[in-house]
Amino acid sequence: MATLQSLDRGLRALSLISLAPEGLTVAEIATQLGTDRATAYRVVDTLEQHALVARGVGKKIRLGAGAVVFASRFQPQLIRAAGPVLQELADAAGVAAFLSLAQGDDACVPVLSAEPARQTIFQVSYRIGAGHPLDRGANGIAILALQPAAESDSEAVGRAREAGYSVTAGELQHGAVGVAAGFEVPHLLGASVGTVAMGEVDVDRLGGLVREAAARLARLSRA
Repeated sequence: MATLQSLDRGLRALSLISLAPEGLTVAEIATQLGTDRATAYRVVDTLEQHALVARGVGKKIRLGAGAVVFASRFQPQLIRAAGPVLQELADAAGVAAFLSLAQGDDACVPVLSAEPARQTIFQVSYRIGAGHPLDRGANGIAILALQPAAESDSEAVGRAREAGYSVTAGELQHGAVGVAAGFEVPHLLGASVGTVAMGEVDVDRLGGLVREAAARLARLSRA
């Protein structure tokens, strides 16, 4: 498929910057894009003109206010509804909770998270905006389980469809256990809400909690 090279570079740069909390230098952006610095400077300058990035301390490039504006326009009713629901889920479960959305036919991207008010010793690092294959991780499998049954379904998808929630261990992070339930959202390919924790967890209890959260978010997204 043909692509617009300059647009592709700009979007790739924006994605790289979004995944770097401390920001990236132009040299680092050039290296990761596989371009020279002059090209990277033009990409950054263009993004800066649209307020999508900003230069911070040490001339490091970070997301700008324009990116926040775009985010606020994306399914605002779902994002507004998800915050309180995720926080309640995290507090009830005692572990981190996440909202994920399908991206295309084969990727899953976490877009929102919440930590329990009472912090635990072991915290799971889960990067918002960092996509992973849809068939790996509890959140992605929960989304696949929303689809009609097919011969190509994995055992994990079949189990998730039967139970109403998915369970995975160590697929995205060593030692982490994910439990998630999928739900339908108007105009989106699929969404899921889940928890992730280190070590042993009460899967049945978490399964009930994520199913309840998913049902609430499905209703609120249609309101």
